[in-house]
Amino acid sequence: MSKTRIFFFFPLASVGGTERVHLDVLNALSNYPMEIFIRYRVNPWKGMAHRRTKEAKREGVQWLSLFNAFGSVTFLSTFLEAPRFGRLIRAWYIKRLARKINSATNPVVVFWHRESIEFLLPFLESHVKLVDIVHNNANNSVADPHYLNNDLALRIDRRVLVNVGLLNWIKPLYSNAGHPSELLERIKVINHKVNFPSSIPNKPSTDFNVIFVGRDAKEKRVDLFLEIASRCADLNAIKFHVVGIKSELSSESNITWHGVVLDQAHIESIYSQSHVLVMTSESEGFPKVIAESMAFGCVPIVTAVGGIPSVLQDGDCAILTNPDLCVEESIAHIVTLSQHPLDFNERSKKAYFYAKEHFDSERFDNEWKKLIQSLG
Repeated sequence: MSKTRIFFFFPLASVGGTERVHLDVLNALSNYPMEIFIRYRVNPWKGMAHRRTKEAKREGVQWLSLFNAFGSVTFLSTFLEAPRFGRLIRAWYIKRLARKINSATNPVVVFWHRESIEFLLPFLESHVKLVDIVHNNANNSVADPHYLNNDLALRIDRRVLVNVGLLNWIKPLYSNAGHPSELLERIKVINHKVNFPSSIPNKPSTDFNVIFVGRDAKEKRVDLFLEIASRCADLNAIKFHVVGIKSELSSESNITWHGVVLDQAHIESIYSQSHVLVMTSESEGFPKVIAESMAFGCVPIVTAVGGIPSVLQDGDCAILTNPDLCVEESIAHIVTLSQHPLDFNERSKKAYFYAKEHFDSERFDNEWKKLIQSLG
């Protein structure tokens, strides 16, 4: 029997934790023949004005070379939003792509976010296996059945959740919709994988470095992180670092702006010099940056939102803050840890070993391989 062929459908090829997870999946399954389809060349969620800028076009292909390393990459927006004869080109391309997938031997479609695949679903035959990757819920307080693909549950052959907390959203949706209980057996939780240094890095003893890593997205509430930095401006030993965002948001002298970091070794060098990771988000799944920073001995001080409390307990290796009080609580914990190096060192070790146990690379790769093999 011919080898399974995998067709991946992802939203973006820009820099981000979600894209890094997708690259990890590609790497785990790199022995399979594959094709990669990226829904958008330019991020559509940043608004029309941004989409027309040169910056947006550069941003949309920042990690294209990394995706290209695993197989041919096609930007679907080239065909689905073609500027001329758009409707005709869209219809032609969708049918052409469906024929290609349907005619493959043992075809498996892996996707994230229904926008990446919804246009194609009506044309895929029943022998095509579907696997979706679920990163988060659209809203932190109410499960969103559309975002969580509840209407597609019967058609999806395997569902991969990046954190166990997502089961708290999905199980009630299945129950309320009257889905057969057997559908829960199609769900697999596969935690992130991260790189590890050979030992816990020695942190600087003079400056106490606080890091933020992420996009300037509404749910990240970067303004609250900047408020924390501003209120710590008189504490000379505490320095703040921002990765992933340009520097025009603040002129505080205690903030170092690293911008977008494309090279993994570079971001790991920043982690190795940092003491704590602070997140002030109002909505998250379980961000890969938390796992990455813990692997380098950073203590996460993060809001108890989304899947975070299901993966990390407030205690020795992580500190969870109230999303409504995160500024005051984060400042208090940062100051305390900066003034008690023995306490920080103990927490740093526990963060490192927790990451070792839960975010191992070999485990991640093997679980993805077993999942694809289970589809025959």
